[in-house]
Amino acid sequence: MNLFINTLSKEACLILFNDNRQIVDKIEWDIKGNESSTLIPQIDKLIKNNKLDYNSLGNIVVVNWPGSFTWVRTTILAINSINYIVKKSITELSFFDLFKIYPIIKSSSKRDCFIKKSGKSNIEILDNNEIINYLTTNNVKIISWDNNIKTDYWIELEKIDYLNIIKNIEFNNIKSANALYIKKPNIS
Repeated sequence: MNLFINTLSKEACLILFNDNRQIVDKIEWDIKGNESSTLIPQIDKLIKNNKLDYNSLGNIVVVNWPGSFTWVRTTILAINSINYIVKKSITELSFFDLFKIYPIIKSSSKRDCFIKKSGKSNIEILDNNEIINYLTTNNVKIISWDNNIKTDYWIELEKIDYLNIIKNIEFNNIKSANALYIKKPNIS
């Protein structure tokens, strides 16, 4: 059995999937502000509801960037703690690996967002007004996103297709996950 973890979207998602890449069980919940108190209990719940233990896991797949310092750090700490005990293989994915349609926009803060305009472009950080201006100027109708920009016009959104992601994951087989950041921590 394999475990997929995405805590960087608005709704956190845990998925158990078998070696045939079929989803066995899935939990989604609003994680914002509760990263440190809900992640491990939710993983525990998923594993126990399926009559498994941590040693039953073959691979742990984790979406580890970009995101808030707290989200990324808490997730990586939890995964590395689990892996320290059960010694499983870890595969890291970027939030931008979850979508196929560009541009991909990920909330960074209330004021700005990460944006990847195309498959070959670098990730940029633009304030929310610059994002809206970019979308409007370029007549973008379909985007992949996870943010809090309020607009007066409708944009079709691509949702995360977890089944397709799981079917196409190439396991990295690393021994510990690394917290990757684009922005410096904003600790006052």
